[in-house]
Amino acid sequence: MGIVSNRRKDQELKVVFNDDSLVLEIDGKETAIPLLWYQALLNASEEEKADWELSGDGKKLVWKNLNVEILI
Repeated sequence: MGIVSNRRKDQELKVVFNDDSLVLEIDGKETAIPLLWYQALLNASEEEKADWELSGDGKKLVWKNLNVEILI
């Protein structure tokens, strides 16, 4: 089962994890990112994956506890 989280800052953003991907939906457009690219996310618990925030400029997803940043 995936993890779904919604946050809003100037756009509609949906973050979904499945077994091997992080799927970002921004304003209705989906982009899948293989978790193999981010081992910390691949090995993270559901709680750790859900603990993300949008950077102040709205251009990155940040998992502070996992030391992961993804440009969106």
